[in-house]
Amino acid sequence: MKEITITNPTLIKNENFETIIISVIFPYQEKIEELAKQALLPAMLMYMNEEYPTEEEFQKALKENYIVDYFAKQITVGTTNYFAFYLVIPDKLTLKKDYVEKQISFLEKCLYHPKLINEEFDNFELEREKENLLIKLKNTDKSFHAYQTKRLHKLVDNEGIFSRSLYDHQDLIEKLTSKELYKFYQKNIKNNHPLIFILGNIEKQTILPIIKKYFPTLKEQETLKTNYRHYLKPFRTTPQEITEEKHFKDSSLSLVYKVENMKEEDTILLGLLKKLLTSQSTRLLNKKLRDEYNLVYSSNVTFYPNFGIFEITAYINPLNKDLALEKILEVMNDIKQRKDLNLLIEKIIRRRKTILIRNLDNKYSILTKAIYKKLNIAYTDKESYDRLTKVTEEDLLECLSRLKLDTIYFLKEMQDE
Repeated sequence: MKEITITNPTLIKNENFETIIISVIFPYQEKIEELAKQALLPAMLMYMNEEYPTEEEFQKALKENYIVDYFAKQITVGTTNYFAFYLVIPDKLTLKKDYVEKQISFLEKCLYHPKLINEEFDNFELEREKENLLIKLKNTDKSFHAYQTKRLHKLVDNEGIFSRSLYDHQDLIEKLTSKELYKFYQKNIKNNHPLIFILGNIEKQTILPIIKKYFPTLKEQETLKTNYRHYLKPFRTTPQEITEEKHFKDSSLSLVYKVENMKEEDTILLGLLKKLLTSQSTRLLNKKLRDEYNLVYSSNVTFYPNFGIFEITAYINPLNKDLALEKILEVMNDIKQRKDLNLLIEKIIRRRKTILIRNLDNKYSILTKAIYKKLNIAYTDKESYDRLTKVTEEDLLECLSRLKLDTIYFLKEMQDE
C-alpha cells in the first residue's frame, strides 16, 4: 500500500467551456464482503433525497436549479475505490444568473441528506435496485462479450484480484438490508473526507468559500492510502490452452500475456505495442489476419496497466482457429525482426500528438486526467506523450522480451446438431 498526499480542493481553471463540472470523490478500500454495498449505494443518492423524496420532485429540482447533469461513477483501481459524484452546471456568463451556491447546496443535500425511513434507506427503492442488479448479473452469461471477458479474467488470474467480481458473490446482494447499506454509507460517504475537483470558468475566490461552507469535512491537505498495482507475475513455462464450447453465434481466440518484472513506466511501452498492432497508421494485426489471410471478422487489443496483463482477441470463424493462432504469434514475433520499427514508432507518436490536441476539446477528458494525475492513478495525456517521444526501438524490444504468453483461450460457438 502506498501513501499519497494531495492538496484539496483542486480548481482547474478553463475558459473554453460554457459549463462547470464539480466532482466530489470519496476514497475507500475495497473488501469482498462489501461488493454488493458499493454497487448499490450510488443509486440511493442519485434519484431522490430528504427534501425531494420522489423522482418527479427530484427531477423538477434539477431543472429549477439549472443543473445540466448529475451522475455518479465508481473508479476502481486495484483494490482502491472512489465513489465519484459529478455536478454539471452552466457558468455564470452563460446562465446570466448566479446560481452556484444553490446548485452546490443541492449537491450537498444529495450526498449528506438522503431519503431515509427509520434511519435507514427506503427498503422499497433498495429492493428494486437489487432486483435490477441481479437481472443484469444473470444476463452476463447470455452475452458473448461479457461471458468471454469474465471467463478469460478468471483463467489468467492466479491471485484473485484481477477477476474479482460481484458475479461470484450474488448472495451478498440477496442478503443485503437497507440498514446495513446505510451503515456502509455512513462510513464511506457521510463520515469520510471528500476530495473535490472543479473544472471550468470560475474564480477561486468565488467557488472555494461555497465549497468549504457546504462540505465542512473537507481537509485542505489529504493523505490517502492507495493499493492500485497488483502485477500478476508470469509463472507458467508453457501457456495453458483452454477451449470452451458455448451456445453463442460467435467464436473468439484470445492470447493473454503477463509482463515479467512489470514497472509503472512499462504502461507507455504496452500502450505503444497496442497502437502498433491496431492503429490506423500501422495496423500490424489486421494487415496479417484480415488483409492477407481473411481470418477475422474483427480483432481487439487491450492491456491492464495495474495488473501487467496484455490481451489480444480475434473474432473468427471457428474453422480458422489454428491458422489464426499461428498468425497472431507470427505478428508478435515479426515486430522483433522489423527493420522499420523506428519508423512505425514515429508514426504512432505523430498520431498520438493529434489525439492529444483533440482531447483538449473534451472537458470530461481534461477533468478525468487531472483527477487521475492527482490521485497518482495514471499519467496525464501530456506526460504520456512526452514519455512516448523518448521511447526507442531498444526500449520496446526489451519490453517485448518480458512478455510471457500465459493463456490461449478459444471460445467456440456450439454447432446445432
